[in-house]
Amino acid sequence: MQYINLHEERLVAATPLGYSGAVNPARPGIASANRRRLGSFASLIDLILDDDGALDGLAFAYAELQEPERRALAQAVVQDAGDPTQALLAFLTLEESPKLRQRLAGLISRHGSMEQSAFLEGTEAQGHARLRQVLPGLEPESLRITWEDNKIKTIELESRVGMKTSAPGQAVAVSEAVETLSPLLWRHIRSGRQLPDGVERFAGFFSIA
Repeated sequence: MQYINLHEERLVAATPLGYSGAVNPARPGIASANRRRLGSFASLIDLILDDDGALDGLAFAYAELQEPERRALAQAVVQDAGDPTQALLAFLTLEESPKLRQRLAGLISRHGSMEQSAFLEGTEAQGHARLRQVLPGLEPESLRITWEDNKIKTIELESRVGMKTSAPGQAVAVSEAVETLSPLLWRHIRSGRQLPDGVERFAGFFSIA
């Protein structure tokens, strides 16, 4: 499945995801990010599930690294963490590079504890769909897309209340919904139309597994 770039123009800015801590402007004392992680690093990764301070420290370290080291640190987290979701989400919150945000979204989708579901109603010419995801420690969220005459009409991020008040459509496989939405989103982006803030959090639905 071709990746649909959901990180265009003004979406480069980081969007809050519920990450608990702020990053302080000082240099961290963290080991090199490009070697296999064992021992104390792996222990730190285990701590972040229950210790906000440990998560702050890891995010703090990430913010001080250059792009190659950020890539390496994210990969090290994936390799060592039993559940890398919270760390990758913290990195995504801080990241401003479109390419790295895209990569982090894909890592979360492939390796994180994310529940995904999809609802679809209509045809390729007209209809509506909802992509729903649940991440540990965060409220469920959904992306609702409607289209007419083969063109996207609305793209909205929904809260839990919004999900309850609007018709979800028929439950379908995520791949089926993505197959329908991909060409619509691609044409929408190519036409220069805006995407709402926060839509990059759903990029994992469109990444290559």
